[in-house]
Amino acid sequence: CWDMRAASVLCRQLNCGIAVSVVGSDWFGEGSGEIWADVFDCDGNETKLSECSISSWSRAECSHRRDVGVICSGSSLALHDGLVRLSGERQCEGEVEVFIHQVWRRVLLDSWSLTESSVVCRQLGCGSVLNFYGSSSSSPEHSHECVTGFQCSGSEAHLGNCSSPQTLSCSSTQQLSITCTGGKKKHL
Repeated sequence: CWDMRAASVLCRQLNCGIAVSVVGSDWFGEGSGEIWADVFDCDGNETKLSECSISSWSRAECSHRRDVGVICSGSSLALHDGLVRLSGERQCEGEVEVFIHQVWRRVLLDSWSLTESSVVCRQLGCGSVLNFYGSSSSSPEHSHECVTGFQCSGSEAHLGNCSSPQTLSCSSTQQLSITCTGGKKKHL
C-alpha cells in the first residue's frame, strides 16, 4: 500500500532528491524488527511523512516479505538500468516504463511475455501478474524512443537482471500495460 507519492515525501524528508522508483523486498532484501502496517496517504507535497494522513483500513499481511523499498534520485542506484514504474490510476497497474540509458522509456508489447510480467510485478512489490496488454497512448512528455527485447527466466528480482533490451522508435506500435494482483485504487 505504498506509492510514489509517499516515496516522494520520504526522499524529500531525507534530502535525497526526488523519488525514482518504489521496489519490493526482493531488491534490498527483507528487513527485520517491527513492521509499520498503517498506510501513509500522502498527496506528495508534504515535507515529511509525519504530515501525511494515516489510514489503517487497508492493512496488509504483516510480513517482511512485503517490505517496501524506495530509490531516490540522490542514490547511485537511481542511475541503474532496469528500474520500473507504472503510470496509471492504480499503484500496481498501468503502462510500463523502464529506466534505460538515463531515460524513462515505454516498453513495446512485442516479445514481452508473462515471464517478464512476473518479474515486473515482483520488482514493484505488487504480487503476481494478472495480465498484460497493448495500449497505444503515448504522452508527449515521454521519450520518443521505446525499448523491446527483454528476456527473463522469471526468477529475477528486477528487470536489470534480465537480458538487455534494444531501444527503437516508438512509432505506432502497441506499448505495454500490465496489471498485477497487488493493485489498489489510489486515493484521490
